[in-house]
Amino acid sequence: MKTHHYGLATQSLEKSLLEFKKLGYEKIGDVIFDPLQGVNLLFIKNENDHLIEFVQPVNDKNPVSQIIKKNGTSLYHICYEIDNFEEKIRELKKQRFIQVIQPIPAIAFDNRKICFLYNSSIGLIELLEK
Repeated sequence: MKTHHYGLATQSLEKSLLEFKKLGYEKIGDVIFDPLQGVNLLFIKNENDHLIEFVQPVNDKNPVSQIIKKNGTSLYHICYEIDNFEEKIRELKKQRFIQVIQPIPAIAFDNRKICFLYNSSIGLIELLEK
């Protein structure tokens, strides 16, 4: 599995962007609204091509809102881009990962499928269909 990006839960895209710019990151593209997930997304990267996805919930009922309430602005998932999407989900479930959502198309990735899984020892991961 190849690391694609790290997800940062944030209440303010603008404030997070200002702080990450101090660390050498630059914005990639514009803010994307994802109606299926109920979030605004913004991508940034640095000179080493470390890609970070800012995830801002659009309402208090969104699961990302709960993460922010509990932990504040924080990194909360690692995304892996994979070839064998459905097969990898089955494999991870056998390895005691819990599927958090069914695969859905992601507007930020040209409608390629994503799926979130959780493991109590490592936290939340996102799989992105290659």
